[in-house]
Amino acid sequence: MIAAAVTATALALTAPAAPPVAGAPFATISIPAIGLHALVREGVSQRVLDRGPGHYPGSGVPGARRAVAIAGHRVTHTRPFLRINELRRGQRIVLTRRSQRFVYRVSAMRVVEPTDVWPIRMRPTVQRLVLTACHPPHSARQRLVVFAKLVDARSA
Repeated sequence: MIAAAVTATALALTAPAAPPVAGAPFATISIPAIGLHALVREGVSQRVLDRGPGHYPGSGVPGARRAVAIAGHRVTHTRPFLRINELRRGQRIVLTRRSQRFVYRVSAMRVVEPTDVWPIRMRPTVQRLVLTACHPPHSARQRLVVFAKLVDARSA
């Protein structure tokens, strides 16, 4: 009886996590420099992004050795990333997820083509956050990408 319970517990701990549900809360994002505080949801479908920022499925989670990638609109719906072009190197971005607070500092910004997927598929040597939005405002011609490095993680 005890052996069966231990086996069941071990299986539960090692089983792959269920895939995240599209639209489910993923984290909160706070960017004091541009006055942003928003709920990030899982997924980047139009339906999800119409409600606020979305976490790219398959990208990392805060604290893991993969880039955490988040998309958001600049001019439509809730416009969470309207002012991300104002961010400067060293400014803070805070993600809070599951009672953990992750502080990132902006390290770079680039404009890329919409077909460039390397920013969200990076396997960085440092823990990184990637924010993406259409660029310029009112156009989907390119993407503005903000890169930030993790500088602190602790219980919220």
